[in-house]
Amino acid sequence: MKNFLISIILILFMTSPLFGQSDDEKRFAFRTAFVAHALTYNLDKQNGVGFHFGHFSTGINENNIDTIEKTFYGLNYAYGFDCINCDSFFVATFLNNGSSIITTDDGSTYTYSGFGLSVVGGYSWYLEDAISIVLGAGPLFSSESRESENIKSDNGFGTDADERMEKIRFLPLVPFFLIGYSF
Repeated sequence: MKNFLISIILILFMTSPLFGQSDDEKRFAFRTAFVAHALTYNLDKQNGVGFHFGHFSTGINENNIDTIEKTFYGLNYAYGFDCINCDSFFVATFLNNGSSIITTDDGSTYTYSGFGLSVVGGYSWYLEDAISIVLGAGPLFSSESRESENIKSDNGFGTDADERMEKIRFLPLVPFFLIGYSF
């Protein structure tokens, strides 16, 4: 997958004249939400493609689940209704591969992996100094299934971990916030 993502980015770099861009346009944007990051290439005034990656860990402390740690990477596509590098409404899709590690109260770990898909709509503010602020929300679907387990006791916390993953398999409204720089 890593080689696939690198190949796509290299193809976009080499074919930029085919998309009608001039040298003075901002072709790239790096955006971050501190736990997720994206590098985007603008195909034209309204369309952008890129890749994203992230890693975060959060305490749950509920139903025998202590923490969940998520890692992901994938491809994204964005359409700006007016343009990508201006104040505009947008729609973006994110397809990613990811893994989750759930740690239970007894120290057992359960590893899940699979793909995820998210569609986000929102508004982007583009400031004159090439800084952008992106705010939106949308649904998220994940198909992660259990890959491995490291059980420390026979308390049956694996069922709690499975239920937690099932609970977050589909989230109808996930907030989306990024700050970026175009170059």
